[in-house]
Amino acid sequence: MELALIGATEAAEQIRGGLISSEDLISACLKQIERLEDQVGAWAHLDTDFALQQARTADRAMQEGQPLGSLHGVPVGIKDIIDTKDILTEDGTVLH
Repeated sequence: MELALIGATEAAEQIRGGLISSEDLISACLKQIERLEDQVGAWAHLDTDFALQQARTADRAMQEGQPLGSLHGVPVGIKDIIDTKDILTEDGTVLH
């Protein structure tokens, strides 16, 4: 199974079922991004260290039995027109 290609619902089910970890999933996604990004150019900003750290935190929360959301541990990409706390929003322009 190619983890980078499964949908969010299936990924969440597999994480909750203990079949995969969040770290496994984000690692597979990051490898896919590395392989294709030069051709696709989809990412304005990609913080791989932060993504891996967040995945490990999600895995720990699950192991500790903390309450989990329905998409717990599933990585998401945020379009660069949405303001976020720690990452500069470019909004497709260098004017910001």
